[in-house]
Amino acid sequence: MQSLMSNDFAVRCKACEYRWNSAAMADGLRILGVCPKCKGDLEFGAGAGAGPAAPPPESSVSADAPHLVLGIPRI
Repeated sequence: MQSLMSNDFAVRCKACEYRWNSAAMADGLRILGVCPKCKGDLEFGAGAGAGPAAPPPESSVSADAPHLVLGIPRI
């Protein structure tokens, strides 16, 4: 019989021992960096995934194409 307090978690607070089980919460807490309940340190478990995906490489925007930065002008 499996215990209700298993070691399968995405994120756990080291101070208050609160646990989050979803990968989406793990991504948000990775950005936040601390426990939203007690501001304690976080421990990421096996359910947290590999972390957020790397951002796409930056494309060079030419000065001749300001609409790519500013958007389509309104008339």
